[in-house]
Amino acid sequence: MTIGLVILTSLNVIACWEATAHTFNNKFFILVNSENFVRKQMIKLYDLSGKNDLRFSPPCWTVKLCLLHKKINFETVPVRFSEKDKIAFSGQTLVPILEHEGGFVYDSWEIIKWLDENYLENKLFINGTSKNFSYFLYNWTSRQLLPVLFKIIAHEIPNVLEGEDINYYIRTREDRIKGPITKFKQNISEFTNEFNKLINPIRKIIDANGFVAGKEPGVEDYLFFGNFKWVSCCSSSILLETKDPIYQWFKDLSELADKVK
Repeated sequence: MTIGLVILTSLNVIACWEATAHTFNNKFFILVNSENFVRKQMIKLYDLSGKNDLRFSPPCWTVKLCLLHKKINFETVPVRFSEKDKIAFSGQTLVPILEHEGGFVYDSWEIIKWLDENYLENKLFINGTSKNFSYFLYNWTSRQLLPVLFKIIAHEIPNVLEGEDINYYIRTREDRIKGPITKFKQNISEFTNEFNKLINPIRKIIDANGFVAGKEPGVEDYLFFGNFKWVSCCSSSILLETKDPIYQWFKDLSELADKVK
C-alpha cells in the first residue's frame, strides 16, 4: 500500500495536522486544512522595551497573558520608545501590535477580541456578561487607574530606559502634564491612598473568589494585572501590604507572566 501526502495551500505552507485522510485511486492522501494552519502560524507581538530588554507596558502584559491563556505560540518583538520605525507599517505609533499571517491588529482590546474570534479554544470571554465587564475593566484601568499610577512612578521610569529613550520619555510626558515629571513626587503617599481606594471593589472580588474572573484567572485578571506589573518593573513604590488579597493575587499571576518576557 502506498501512502501519499498532498499539501493544499495557496501560501506555499507545508503542514501535517488538522488533516483528513481520503482515498484516491487506492492510495491514501492527506488533505490539509491550510486555512486553519495559517491561522495557527507563529504570531508576533510588538512589545514596549526598555533598558536590558525590560518589558513594562501594561497593555502589552495584558495581551501576553491572554496569549498564554489561549495556549497560542507567539514571539515578541522589542520596540523602544525611539524605534517608531519598527511599527510604521501599522499606520500608528503605539504598542501592542499583533502581527499575524495576512495582517495585524493594534490596541489591546481589539487584539483580545481578535484572539477570541480567531482562536476558539480556551475562550477569554465566557459569555456576553464577561465581555462587557472586561470592556469596563479595559476602560477603567486605562482611564482611571493608570493616570493615578503614573503620578506615583513618573519620576522613576527614566531609570529603566537608556539613550534617546530617556529624552523621548521626559520630553513627551512633560509636554503632556505641563510640567516636570517630578511634579507629583511630594504627593506619592496621597496618590497611593487614592489608588487603593479606587481598587477596593476589585479587592473584595479577589478576596471572595481568588481571582477577578472567579476561581481561575481570566481576561478580567489580565486587564487588571498590567497595572501592577508596570509599577513592579519601573518603581520601588509599594502599593500593597503583604496581607492584602491583591498582593497574593499578583504573586500568583506573576508566576504565569514569568513564562514569557
